[in-house]
Amino acid sequence: MYKFIITIECKPGARDKILARAPEVQLATRAEPGCIAYDFYTCTDNPDRLVFVESWIDEAAHDFHMAQAHTKTFIAFHEQFHERLTFETINVAS
Repeated sequence: MYKFIITIECKPGARDKILARAPEVQLATRAEPGCIAYDFYTCTDNPDRLVFVESWIDEAAHDFHMAQAHTKTFIAFHEQFHERLTFETINVAS
């Protein structure tokens, strides 16, 4: 499995702009082959922090996702609202 967390520190007031476009992308992404989960969260202690948690069957499925027009369009849209982005690959603890 290929699983990761993306944390976006949004510019003040930008969170709702990103979240307004998220459901459409979420629906398209969840329909892609190899997508296990694709979820968005807001942090209760910081309203300008978004967390995306994605799970894919493997890295190739994620590579396919990154090549899709809806993915490229959404990334280009939300990048303008970032103060910082962190990408963390995670694995099940053993």
